Amino acid sequence: MRGAGAARRNQGEERGPAGRGPDEDSGPVSVVLPAELRARLQAEAKKRGLKLSPAIRALLSERVQELDDAEQLSRAEEWQRAQVWAVWERMKAGDHDEASRQELDSIFHEAHEALRDAPRRRAR
Repeated sequence: MRGAGAARRNQGEERGPAGRGPDEDSGPVSVVLPAELRARLQAEAKKRGLKLSPAIRALLSERVQELDDAEQLSRAEEWQRAQVWAVWERMKAGDHDEASRQELDSIFHEAHEALRDAPRRRAR
């Protein structure tokens, strides 16, 4: 039915390639770049020995990975603050027991495992 596709588009629905919805579309994205940004991107592309589009994809992928890494670091820092706060509260309450090396190793091992197993978005 020819009019159905146009009607869907008019209602704000995107139509992807056959059998794929709008979220699964990996086709081109058109973005208007200010002249200064485009010139900077072209310079970076030349530096990397790439054409403009592959350079933009590489830079975007790198930046998304940096954001993911920063998020993971933030979670680790929050965990560390929580641990320090818990120790501080125990010390204020009069609990001055010292931790053994084995206990410390266990705590850090658990934290490492938790961070390693945490879901992580991958740049595409």
